[in-house]
Amino acid sequence: MKITILGTGCIWTKRACASYLIDDNILVDCGQGTLKQLLKSNENLLHHEKIEKMSLFLITHYHLDHYFDIASFMWKLASDKFPSSYATIICPPGGEERIKALCRLGMTDSSYEKLNFEKYITFVDCSTMGKFCYKNYEIESVKVEHGAIDAYGYMVKDTLSGKVVSFSGDTAMCDNVMHMIEHSDTAFLDMAGTDITDKHYNIIDGIKLMKKYRGKCTIIPAHLTSQAYDYCMGKINVPRDLDVIDIDSPLPYDYTLKGDESNIMGGDDFEFASDDFAIIKGKIVNLVLSGTKMHGSEYRTPTYIYDVVLSKDNTSVGRVTYSFLPPDAKGHYSNVSMTFKRDFDLKSVEYECCTLIKKVALHHGAKWLYLTCDPKDFSTRMVFSKLGTSLKEIKTKTMKDKDNARTIEESCIWIWELKNGK
Repeated sequence: MKITILGTGCIWTKRACASYLIDDNILVDCGQGTLKQLLKSNENLLHHEKIEKMSLFLITHYHLDHYFDIASFMWKLASDKFPSSYATIICPPGGEERIKALCRLGMTDSSYEKLNFEKYITFVDCSTMGKFCYKNYEIESVKVEHGAIDAYGYMVKDTLSGKVVSFSGDTAMCDNVMHMIEHSDTAFLDMAGTDITDKHYNIIDGIKLMKKYRGKCTIIPAHLTSQAYDYCMGKINVPRDLDVIDIDSPLPYDYTLKGDESNIMGGDDFEFASDDFAIIKGKIVNLVLSGTKMHGSEYRTPTYIYDVVLSKDNTSVGRVTYSFLPPDAKGHYSNVSMTFKRDFDLKSVEYECCTLIKKVALHHGAKWLYLTCDPKDFSTRMVFSKLGTSLKEIKTKTMKDKDNARTIEESCIWIWELKNGK
């Protein structure tokens, strides 16, 4: 069985909405943009062939990021455009009325009148269907807990190989989710955020569950928010949009990170320029190198550590660190960190420290610097703006301490692009 992950995200992410394609003809959920993702997948099929092959839809619940694109499919599959195409839609109660209403709202009257649901589409209520047989698959719906909404997960068994794949849809942890995990070879599990709620499971506890069931059931994170996705960095390999999973593989998805050799961000041949940049002089402050290290436990990023001293009398006023990121790095919270004593947390000092540390970055061929600050720190934001940086986004990070308490921090992520060695 082959699973194409059309989307790994939820509605408020840059990644596509959570959706899965089974062997090119079964679609699990179809939120906004799913059709576009389908057309990007499987280069061996033409666009119209990908649509014509869609013969079974499994809808977990009626939130827009899980079924709104169904109207795009119906425009083709429920009309005489492809008279040989027939599709079955398995969905929670009320699906036929909802989907017809969605098509009616999203189409002109003339287009809607050309649809013939009775001829081409079969609706199946997943709450009463029992075990549904389709080709060489046996499909079972499982009630899950997603707040007040009626939501279901699906267990899909390949009767030829005996393999079982489960899709939880959106859900908090509940007995039926554990039932799916216990009786599946692979399970796509909602790990939306970093907090415990009655609507979604979370990535923090999800990673623990992935490790616990390793070798028994391959658990794959799904429906990730930006916070959950960021939490994974340095902890596990995260599935990506359009990844293809071979369920028959002994290890269809490996969440573990690669060995230390490949986690050295600067490469094995990285050389610190300690002699060249032992002291970097400025008009107000100097940066005096106090040490270097391969920073971090998951990613060993080469890091310079500088004391910030006043140019006039060498009084220590703060610290600056710079961590090298190669040009192909896909994102980072920050690779420049600045801390100052209270009386010296000044715009002029921050500005000069940024311009001085940039010299080290340019020496190593860096193309940009990532700078962060609190969204309410308008003074530092003015410094970054004056430098010519651009605000990439404001990230929210939820952390969990040893007492299981969770705190939320927000940070502005600024990118300072270094062009033409300047």
